[in-house]
Amino acid sequence: MSKLKHIVAIFIVMGIIATAVYFLPQLESTLNIRSDDKSTSEVTTKDGEQELDTLSFMEHLKKELQVLGASYSKRKKKEIWTLGKGQTIIMYLLQAQNYILSKGGSIVYMEELFDNPTVFQSALLDFINPDGDTVKLDLQISENVFRSNASMLAVAFQVTDITPEQIVELNKLEFPFTLLVNPFSQQDGFKADINRVKNKEVFLWLYMESNKINKRHNKYRPIRIHHTEEQIEEIITNAMLAFPDAKGIATHFGEQAVEHKQLLQATFKPTEKNRLQFIDLSLNKMSKVMETCRDYKISCKVSSPYNPDNSTLGDYVSQKLKDARKNGIAALVLPLTKEGLDKAESLQKKVQAQGTSIINLSTFISY
Repeated sequence: MSKLKHIVAIFIVMGIIATAVYFLPQLESTLNIRSDDKSTSEVTTKDGEQELDTLSFMEHLKKELQVLGASYSKRKKKEIWTLGKGQTIIMYLLQAQNYILSKGGSIVYMEELFDNPTVFQSALLDFINPDGDTVKLDLQISENVFRSNASMLAVAFQVTDITPEQIVELNKLEFPFTLLVNPFSQQDGFKADINRVKNKEVFLWLYMESNKINKRHNKYRPIRIHHTEEQIEEIITNAMLAFPDAKGIATHFGEQAVEHKQLLQATFKPTEKNRLQFIDLSLNKMSKVMETCRDYKISCKVSSPYNPDNSTLGDYVSQKLKDARKNGIAALVLPLTKEGLDKAESLQKKVQAQGTSIINLSTFISY
């Protein structure tokens, strides 16, 4: 009897083991499937942690287009999405199309509308979502509310000298900016003071050939027409030794230099060698900078700094804000003075109101 109990017990154990062998692979497979399903509904945060992505396809599309508001029209039998100003309706349609197709949906119909005088710009968009459902949208651009990052405005300061008070004020700015500095014949501690400024990048603000240059400017080592290529390269090399992290070169005066192609060629060779950018602030309409720049692997731009002979500082800032809104990008080059810093500090609310992001000069030149 005792042996029979042992035999029965052995059979029971063997049955449990067989059952486990049979079901474990299926259980593992099921768990893997669930794990895969979970991974498709998780997103990685900046800290590398996983969190559930609970947004639907339509919510993701709204986020992609930065939809300001959504409502349903019983008369039109479709949703109306209001979009931010600062991007054309055609660009919105292309952006929506790219997103829908990338997620496995398909476009049924797209058309820009011109018969609604109460709307700035509008369009129809019919598509099939990844689940196979047909969606019909009426996209309308707001007349006065801008989308975020609709345009960009670069901010730079012309630095002749820098005080402890100015360093404090610069460090209060909550956006990126550029300091234009001349590294030659500066007071002791100038470089250290520049390095105390946070959230900045440096451009070499080099004097260049101009009828405004005289003997008193020689200490700043201006780039002159009579200089050889070797002399110009030496000036730029020494400037880089003072500020090795500099991102580019900006003209100081230079209205004659930018008309002289050979001088520009001699300047652009070491500019390219040091992987720098170049911006012409000379205000000379006859500038050959962009024409000459095409022969070198460097990025160049022409822009206008504040000129007290033409406008007030307030008018200059207002015009640059309009330029950014109209053209999508602009550059604001201010003197490093109390008034210049005050104007910069008041920018944050103004740019947010028109959907403009503040960038530094190197980003501006890259576009």
